[in-house]
Amino acid sequence: MNQLSPAARAWIALVCTTGAATLAYAVMHWQHTNLPVFAAFVVLAVATSRMRIKLPGMRGAMAMNLPFFLIALAEIGVSEALLVALLGGIAQSFSPSGRAKPVQVMFNAATLINAAATAGVVFTITLKSGWVAPLALMGAALAYFVSNTVPVAIVLWLAEGNRPVATWARMAELSLPFYLLSAGFAAIVCFASKGPALGLLMAVFVAMYFTYRSYRLYFTPLPLIPVSPTPAED
Repeated sequence: MNQLSPAARAWIALVCTTGAATLAYAVMHWQHTNLPVFAAFVVLAVATSRMRIKLPGMRGAMAMNLPFFLIALAEIGVSEALLVALLGGIAQSFSPSGRAKPVQVMFNAATLINAAATAGVVFTITLKSGWVAPLALMGAALAYFVSNTVPVAIVLWLAEGNRPVATWARMAELSLPFYLLSAGFAAIVCFASKGPALGLLMAVFVAMYFTYRSYRLYFTPLPLIPVSPTPAED
């Protein structure tokens, strides 16, 4: 995306403006929270944001941070979760070499903020509608998935001419199981204890690390194993 078309620039500006407005609303409605708990969410979200998986055939990458966004939504509130998403989005934007273009950082962070806000709205509405909490978290994860992947598919369409429906379908095929797994981890933490237990959060962190390693092994082509020639029979 070195040369962005006017349409791509307009879309990125719209996403970033929406994200900035959502973040401003969250800051204005910030409520007193347990700062050590909030700091723990930030550290875990940033650490798992660096666990990035390059999806085969796709320009984007998938990070292991979603469970902590969902748990933050359920345990410490939407405003705090949006700030966690902001910091996670910034950390996720940098490549392993530490390089990132400002437009990529802004777009990624804004997309995650908007996705987390949408997930928070869905979680709140479904709970008030009488859904049991695990199903409400599953609905929030699906809302996050749509809000996170659709803007990316659109920007790839506008910037590079990729077919948006085919791009989105490919992202869904590769990443939707991860979103459902993340919702399951979040449900276990939120409803196995009253309040965010540090031990459970660390257990989820370990689980996401092994999930990250598994994805890397699955998506990395295996080296060819040299086979010795079979001795000719007499």
